[in-house]
Amino acid sequence: MTADPSAPAPARFDAVLAGAFAVLLGGGSGDGVEFGAQYAVFHADDSLDEFLFPNAWCRAEVLADPAPRELPYGEDEYVLGAAGRRFLPAESLFRFDPMLLDGTGPWGEDGHKGPRPFDAGFGAAVRAVGVEPEEGGEVLVRGAELAALLTRYGVELASVGALNGWLGVVLRVDCDGTLDDAMRAATFTTGTPAEWAGLPGEDREPSAADPWQDALAVVPDAAVRRRLRHLSRSARDARAYGARYRAAETWPAATESLAAAGHLLVAGWEFGECQAGTAVVRLAGPERTG
Repeated sequence: MTADPSAPAPARFDAVLAGAFAVLLGGGSGDGVEFGAQYAVFHADDSLDEFLFPNAWCRAEVLADPAPRELPYGEDEYVLGAAGRRFLPAESLFRFDPMLLDGTGPWGEDGHKGPRPFDAGFGAAVRAVGVEPEEGGEVLVRGAELAALLTRYGVELASVGALNGWLGVVLRVDCDGTLDDAMRAATFTTGTPAEWAGLPGEDREPSAADPWQDALAVVPDAAVRRRLRHLSRSARDARAYGARYRAAETWPAATESLAAAGHLLVAGWEFGECQAGTAVVRLAGPERTG
């Protein structure tokens, strides 16, 4: 087979992407970039949470499996920012509403949501292994730890539909731990442009918000420049297509809970009307926790 002469050479293309990412990362504080650190990408989505249950991948055996996987979305489930991504259910964070855990409010004896799908013992166990970012707030628990509790207490979440809005998830995106791969996963630029997942609205001429329209002009590859401008639109334009790039200024929509786990925001994107967010983080290490 004859190679496509228009295709970018791998080494040159890697350098182009690295330079483009340096432009984006230079626009933030830069405090999260540290040589030798481990990086990850997380994605949260109100649209996903709305349709999370019933869902077959919320079974204990799936949550315990460390392998990356594509998540089966129904055709009527519009999930922002999930195109072409593979996720790690075992490393994702599940968000339990405290009233669901404690059997209070709508889940109490006189509430309209009950009966609860689990007993007080399971709720206490979730609190014991999870993280509570603020007193009386939601409780976060890793998928692998949740899997062990589901098995121990005989809880079956996959078939319950009443939990939507009461149990959500911050999905961890599959990447290799390097900052470069995390940025690729976050910007849908893994592989060559021919392998990239198409993004809605990208066929329109991308016009990024200030200062990214001019800053990204230095990127020499048209495909990279177009993709990153499409993901750096204004808040108004991002309501319909593309994304708004927030750099490291603020946690993007629905990802604030990652700070409670000690992770440091490096770069973030918001989709729609702040309905979804993707965050590149520097993972908390043993020396940065406690």
